[in-house]
Parts: sequence; structure tokens; C-alpha cells
Amino acid sequence: MDRVAVFARAPRLGRVKTRLARDVGAKRALAVHRELAALTLRRLASGAARFATEVWVDGDGAEPAEVEEVEEWRRSFPIRRQPEGDLGGRMAAAFEDGVTALVGCDIPALDAAYVDAALAASRKADLVLGPVEDGGYCLIAMRAPHREVFVDIPWGTNRVLAATRSAAADLTVLELATLWDVDDGADLARWRNA
Repeated sequence: MDRVAVFARAPRLGRVKTRLARDVGAKRALAVHRELAALTLRRLASGAARFATEVWVDGDGAEPAEVEEVEEWRRSFPIRRQPEGDLGGRMAAAFEDGVTALVGCDIPALDAAYVDAALAASRKADLVLGPVEDGGYCLIAMRAPHREVFVDIPWGTNRVLAATRSAAADLTVLELATLWDVDDGADLARWRNA
């Protein structure tokens, strides 16, 4: 069965959704992070007959609220700690561990059908990307690890998708429909008004 990793930050005040926090405050940003993570996990749970969902948590240290939240996730999904290193190295490690697809947890429209489409496409291509409007991607899938697509990527910028495409120049790449993520107050309003 395919393994799908949900990369999520541990829910710690001031450490999640920092761009959103500039617009709405750290407490509300934390609440939004928790809500989006719960939505993502609930939607992916409907794909349990077709793929296994795991939560890969970033963030060390253990505040009581963090432990409680991660323990809540653990009741339904295997929990893995992301290894040390930059985002690219952590993502590469997940694929080297046998993950087939990796998703973020701040994309309101991401669901099991979108992941199913990526997994199907990954049988025809070396690399599958789920672009987001801001120049990044919300999903990456591959059947064999290709570490090169994680090297020298300007993470957190609007050049992530373009740099990944360049790094994958020697691979067969398929892209899914473009989605959008919740990064700031305008994105939050868009989600709430959808």
C-alpha cells in the first residue's frame, strides 16, 4: 500500500503559521493551524483503503499542548518525527524511507481524491507535483527517491515550484490541478468565504 506523509509542524504558539500570525496574531494562527491539520487528516482518512497516511511532525521540545495534540493525531495515524536538517533534506528522507507522496497541511481543497490522482500519475511519471498559486507546491509524489529535486531549492519563496521543475529536468514530470494554501490573512478570508 502506498504511504502518504503529511508534513506538519508541532502545534506550538509562535512557531506555526508565522506569516498568518502577522495578520491575525499568534493565538489565532495556532488555532487555524490546528483546524487545517485536522481537516487534512480527516479528508485523507477517507483514503485509508487505498493508501496509508502518516503524520511526520517537525518541532522538538514538548509543551503540554503540543504533546496533547500530537497524541490526538496518534490515535488515528502513525506519527513520525521529521529528521534534523532543512526542509529539502527532511522531505528527501521521507521518500528514502519508502513514502510515495508527501503533502502539506494548510491546503483547504486537498483531499483523498487529489492524493489518489497523484498516486495514479506517479505510475506514469518519475515525479508528480501539486502546484499552489503562490509558486510552491502542496504535494510531491514519486515511486523512487530523487534527492536532486530537494537540493538548492529556495524554500518559503515563490520560486519553489520553478526551482523544482529545473532540478527535475532529467525526469518525467506530471502536474496536478493548481490549488492554494493559507499563508496570510487574505488567504484565511478566502477560505472562510469559500
